[in-house]
Parts: sequence; C-alpha cells; structure tokens
Amino acid sequence: MASQASSVSVSREHQGWLGLRTPDPLLVLLSAATAILVLLVFAVPLDLADGSGVVLATLLAMTIVVALTPPLIRKMKAGGMVGYDINKSQKVEVAELGGIAAVFAFSVSLSLVVGIQKLVGDVAEPPFLAAISVFFMAAMVGLIDDISDLPQRLKAVAVAFAALPLMLVHLGAPIISFPFGYQWNFTGNWHLWYWLVLVPVGVTGVANAMNMSAGYNGLETGQIAVISAALLVVGFLRGATDVSVLVFGAILGCALGMYYFNRFPARIFIGDIGALGLGAALAAGVIQAHIEFYGLVAISPAFFELAATVYFGFKGHNGNRKKACRNPDIGIDGRLSPPRGASHYTLAYWILAKRPMKERSLVHALLALYAVAGTIAIALSVL
Repeated sequence: MASQASSVSVSREHQGWLGLRTPDPLLVLLSAATAILVLLVFAVPLDLADGSGVVLATLLAMTIVVALTPPLIRKMKAGGMVGYDINKSQKVEVAELGGIAAVFAFSVSLSLVVGIQKLVGDVAEPPFLAAISVFFMAAMVGLIDDISDLPQRLKAVAVAFAALPLMLVHLGAPIISFPFGYQWNFTGNWHLWYWLVLVPVGVTGVANAMNMSAGYNGLETGQIAVISAALLVVGFLRGATDVSVLVFGAILGCALGMYYFNRFPARIFIGDIGALGLGAALAAGVIQAHIEFYGLVAISPAFFELAATVYFGFKGHNGNRKKACRNPDIGIDGRLSPPRGASHYTLAYWILAKRPMKERSLVHALLALYAVAGTIAIALSVL
C-alpha cells in the first residue's frame, strides 16, 4: 500500500535539502543524447515510427525528470510537504509529491515527439492527447488523495473516469488477443461492454494496483520501469500501434528518472499523484496496443495486493491492515518483518514472514518478481 512509506505532513520548521544538487554528469549526458537524437531526426530525417521515436520519448522524459526533481525536492522541503519513511528505525523526513515531475515529463516528452513527427511527416495526435489526458486525470485524483486521504472505494471510482479520453478516441477494434492466435472479439453489440465496462475497470485496476503495491524505497518507480519495459517489448513483438509504444517509452523514461531519486535511501516519494498517474498511463498504453492479456501477466504480482484488499475488506479488517502496514517490526540490524498476524496483509509482508530482510533487499526481491512476470509476458507474446 502506498501509505506504508509515507504520509504528507506540514512541518513547522522549513528545512532546506542541504547538499542536494542536480546530478550534473547524468543530466548533461541525457541532455546531450537527446539533443543529438533530435538533430538526427531533422538532418536525416528519421522515421519516428521505426523505434527512434521511442528512444527520443524515453530520453526526453528521463532528462526532464532528472532536471526537475532536485528543485522540486527543495520546494517540497521548504513548503513542509514531507512524509516520514516508516521503514527506518529513525523516522526520516522525505520530500513528497515527486510525481509532479513525472506529470510534466510525460506530457512534454510525448508532445515534443509528436510535434517533431508532424514537422517531418504526419501523425494523428488524438490518441496521444488521450493518453496524456488519462495520465493527468488520474494524477489529479492522486494529488487530492495525497493531501486529503480519499477512501479507497472513492479513489477507485474516481480513477475509473480517467478512462473517458480512451473511450472518446476508441483506437482500434475491441479485440483482446491471447497466445496461439486466440482472440476475444467484442465487435458488434459487445463493443459497448468493452469500452464502457472493461476499459474503465482496466484503467482504475492497473492504477490502483501500482499504488497499493508500493510503499518501499524504489518499489513503485522500479516496478513501473520493469513493467513498462516489458510491455514495450511486447508491443514491438505484437506490432502494436505507434502511440502505445511511445506511451510505454515515455513511462519508462519517467520511471527511470524518478527511480534515481526514489531508490534506497529515498530522497523523494512520488506519492499517489505519481503512482496513480503512471499506472493509468500504463493501462492506456495497454488498451491502445490491445495487449490486455499480456499487461495482466506483467502486473500479476500486484494481484496479491488486490486479493488481500478485497478479502480483508469483506472481513472489515482493512483498517487494521492499513495500521499494520504503517508499523513494521524493525530489527536492530534494520531487517524488516511483519507485525504479529499481518503476514498475509501484503505481498511484501508475506515475503518478510518467510525471511526477514532489509528494505533494499526486499525491494530487489519484489522487482525480481515483476521482472519474471514481464519475461513471461514477453515469452507468451511470441506464441
């Protein structure tokens, strides 16, 4: 759950983030690579549909995030928008709302790539605008949740409305593809079921899955990076639309850039604004590529959180579950373990119940699970 590692608070003493600077070598390298690729696009010119557009979108998004996050951290710290890293023996204040950088990076990178493509060729922009709108709508729900703590059910319903831009564009036939050539065809009278039910459920499901399975340094950004990379490969292998692979590329760039600052020890939390926004964008890319089955496989480790939320919700124990997730047992050596009776509350707690470990090792274990799931999705996509 996203609340495991943070809760926004307003501190009385506005403390600066001393010593934090933009990582100049990394920023210069990303900026130079992006500039060279842009020049090549205009000089050759390259066809952005051949893969160079994805590289450009990824580099642009990563560069923007790396450039914006350090000043954003300073602003959040100065404004008292901080959360407490509860998975440390000493409660450390960490800047919040890092997802703001991802909001700008995703929209600007996609807009620039599409704009360049329109200058050197031709491209239909409505699907890209739909993906950006999905991100923004879900991110705004996340922002409200970050500052007011929305009930989980209300948040799920609200994020479902972020699917409206996809319904307006309705790119491609409503067909879900499976391995070995099988398909689930929703054409005819069934297309309303696909666009009015499955698409909103998919958007809010993926967005909230990314949010609920977060809570440790580097986990939410790392898992989104792994999933988007896997789906990017699946999209290429399945001959997905240009818009979907560009969306995955932009998400990958945002996630990698945010991971640099969110990894252990975290300097900023992305908040629900980032987790819900990036998760909804993932769903948008999956739906526009019509690779829904492979998307479900790639995010399958998050199903544990979904099942636990539903099960303990019916039993009326989600309040205790949320409290337990905010109060892990921390050993003298920094190893984490679940409180008594909480071993099945989350996937992380289930793993920790088997073997207590430090936060960095736990995150690596969870990301390895997502990497395995992504590899399986890629393997199934070629069958």
